[in-house]
Amino acid sequence: MRWLPLTAVCALMGSSVAVAQVNSAFTYQGELAQGGQPASGTYDLRFRLYDALAGGVQTGPTLCADNVQVVNGRFTVELAFGDVFTGASRFLEIDVRQDTGLSCALTAGFIVLGPRQRLSATPHAAYALLANAASNASQLNSQPASFYQNAANLSSGTLPDARLSTNVTTLAGSQTFTGVKTFNAAPAFIAAGAPFSVASSTVVTNLNADLLDGLNSTAFALAAHTHDAAAITSGTIADARIASNIPRLAQSNIFTDTQAINVSSQTPLTLIGSNTGGTWVNLQNTGGGRTWNLIATGSANGEGAGKLLLRDQTAGAVRFTLDTAGRLGLGTTSPSSLLELSQADAMLRVRNTNDIGGGFVQNTYVTLQFGMFNPSGEAWGAVPIGGQRSMFGIENTGRVGTLTNTGLSPTWRNTLDDGSGNATFQGTITAANMPRTKTVQTYRNVRDLAAGVTIGANQSPDIDTISVSIPGTGVLILRGTIQLRTWWTSNQTSVAYFKLEETTGGPSVVLNETGFGAFAGATTALSNVREELSVEWTIPVTVGTRSFKTSLYNDSTQSILYYSTSLTAVFIPGGL
Repeated sequence: MRWLPLTAVCALMGSSVAVAQVNSAFTYQGELAQGGQPASGTYDLRFRLYDALAGGVQTGPTLCADNVQVVNGRFTVELAFGDVFTGASRFLEIDVRQDTGLSCALTAGFIVLGPRQRLSATPHAAYALLANAASNASQLNSQPASFYQNAANLSSGTLPDARLSTNVTTLAGSQTFTGVKTFNAAPAFIAAGAPFSVASSTVVTNLNADLLDGLNSTAFALAAHTHDAAAITSGTIADARIASNIPRLAQSNIFTDTQAINVSSQTPLTLIGSNTGGTWVNLQNTGGGRTWNLIATGSANGEGAGKLLLRDQTAGAVRFTLDTAGRLGLGTTSPSSLLELSQADAMLRVRNTNDIGGGFVQNTYVTLQFGMFNPSGEAWGAVPIGGQRSMFGIENTGRVGTLTNTGLSPTWRNTLDDGSGNATFQGTITAANMPRTKTVQTYRNVRDLAAGVTIGANQSPDIDTISVSIPGTGVLILRGTIQLRTWWTSNQTSVAYFKLEETTGGPSVVLNETGFGAFAGATTALSNVREELSVEWTIPVTVGTRSFKTSLYNDSTQSILYYSTSLTAVFIPGGL
């Protein structure tokens, strides 16, 4: 699109004979063409004067005519550039835009028309009207004296600061404003430090309201401020601004309430320490308890590096040690085996809470148990130092059995192995899945005639009995032993017989009978010869109870026999 102006027709407003004073305004008529055709409609026109056809310097103000009606290409506007026509050539430059509702204050959309139009001499006629206004018009630039008394007519040059009123501010001086100042545009402060100072304590409405969340400074008083923390989106709050109730990473913290860690991680809490003295975790109870230390030892620990210790801080003693080889020590920090208990008179206790006097250790196959029993029923650990203790012992010679210990002097009772493969028992042995085995000692001191067990002439007493509970099919081996001494009242010979009989369910049945040799001696003499004799019998048996006895028969009417004897029964399942 191209705009083409027609030759302008200019005329001064008024005439030299008009009663009113003639000014420099004039009428400009022009013609617009668009695309080779006369334009019609509403347009905005802008006018500038220059001192050359091209380039040059603009003279006077820029004039803008808003909403000019153009009819068949023609328009008329009034232009008043002021007293810029002094006889020098002037060229008029015109900008045009089709009206879209924008005011002249907005310059977007204007198109410069070319070339500039040279103004004819007609407007310069106004200059002649001033020729007789003053005799010194050449010195006053053709202006009356009042022109220079009006500050509005200053168009060039700079007034020195000294010519300005003291009420006028300067850039480089300190300013004190005593009146209200209104800024239509935001001021910019580029100097270092505080841009200004306020001596008054009066609250300034809306000062930095955008930074203070729409509140003035008084709204941030500690007692009443309710600023939303979610509005803090950047920066870092200094530790000094945080309450002492908030834990810090770089200092010790004391939590006074329950803390819970609830995460799905396999390692929800890790404590890492680099101190060569170890990493310590303290567990302390102030309600009548004490302090304990859980320690992962370092290279400077006296107990050695790499161990896990449980230490009683109150007593200053390590109670539990787990070393790097997986050895556990109780009472020692250097265990030498997988489990080591170390203390004076060390004791490992297994307690059965269903029976205050009993306890047992049971393996995973259930049937193998190691039991302990306290027949007194007293509380465990109640035996005083030096008092009698019953124990199950294993000696370094291989002897295994039960014993009592009083004042570090053990006395063996029954032995499963005396170190040579032999077992000895005192009293009666009873087992639920084995027959009863019984050993009886009835020997009396031959000199203790009142208490001695004797057999007079022609007597056949029962000297021992046994009842055997047989658990199944097998054989039963019976064995009886006897030792004799004799006393006679006259010189004679005596014969004795040792018998093994079964008494189950009826009359006795003799299973074995063995006779001693003849005893001969002087009148009223004691035989110093101890005669020993054994009888044995093997019987096939089935489930049930069988009874047996041993007896002794003396055929002399004059002698008296003293004896000691025993009877045992052993069941062998399945037979020999």
